[in-house]
Amino acid sequence: MYKILVCDDEIKIRETFRDYLCAKGFDITLAENGEVAVRKTRENNFDLIILDVMMPVMNGLEACKIIRKTTDTPILFLSALGEEQDILDGFRNGCDDYITKPFPMSVLTQKCNVMITRYRGNSLQNEISLYGIKLDKSARQITVNNNFIELSNKTFQLLQLLMENNGTVLTREQILTKIWGWDFDGDERVVDTHIKKLRKALGEKSIHIKTVIGGGYSFREG
Repeated sequence: MYKILVCDDEIKIRETFRDYLCAKGFDITLAENGEVAVRKTRENNFDLIILDVMMPVMNGLEACKIIRKTTDTPILFLSALGEEQDILDGFRNGCDDYITKPFPMSVLTQKCNVMITRYRGNSLQNEISLYGIKLDKSARQITVNNNFIELSNKTFQLLQLLMENNGTVLTREQILTKIWGWDFDGDERVVDTHIKKLRKALGEKSIHIKTVIGGGYSFREG
């Protein structure tokens, strides 16, 4: 049974979602504001998190930013705010999808199914193996030609991001957003520093990390 956290400050909405989604076979946990939602995500593992945007104590945007620092569980925003900027703010703060109130419960259920299925499918792909480099996400281990190498947390995330986007050019801004988050206010050259560390750790396999002038970095066949 898939576990969903539903966070909304209106008790009638929370209970409606709980009753409807429970009837569809989901295991539902409720939270009345973002602060409670953050606490519950630290105490439990969910398959999907549904957040209202406008809430007292801590709104959905703030909660999403905090939750995103510790989990990649899909997050769906629900909001009466449907302007383009509102939706963009949702994605900038880490949500995976955004739905504007009012909406049919059947649409919500379908979104839940699609988001969970996609997430669980991706999470099953724990190993990436390319060009003699093997990355194990669950064990957080890297082997190069069957030899283990040590990487810091950020450098590990950087290699994972590059390998998952094999052949695609990633700009420094994209890398910063994915690894350091939207609220990072440091110098983008931190990416270059970690690329240097990664190349040193990979040794001869560093030829697969390509610098794209005026673009960023790409992981591809040497």
